[in-house]
Amino acid sequence: MSARLDRRLVTAGLGVTVAQLVSLWADHTPARLPVPLSCRTCGHPYSETAPLCPTAAVVRPLLRSRRHEAPGAIDALTPNQLLDLTGKRLSTALPAEVTR
Repeated sequence: MSARLDRRLVTAGLGVTVAQLVSLWADHTPARLPVPLSCRTCGHPYSETAPLCPTAAVVRPLLRSRRHEAPGAIDALTPNQLLDLTGKRLSTALPAEVTR
């Protein structure tokens, strides 16, 4: 399976909302530990060099900078998804023996 940008992101383009970004982030990042070997939505295999799928890699910086536009929008994220969004280290980049 070849991972590509989620169609919802491509369709929204520059008009993407914070709510759409939250939904995309939730769909393309692991909800909890242990982390699976690949993205459950697009199939991107996680690795130390590519810990995010293409969609999550685009969404993360946008959502990090825009999350304050809609207070409470990120409340729907699980603790792991929230930490992956706001933390310095991604759960998908952790050593396999710790997360899988």
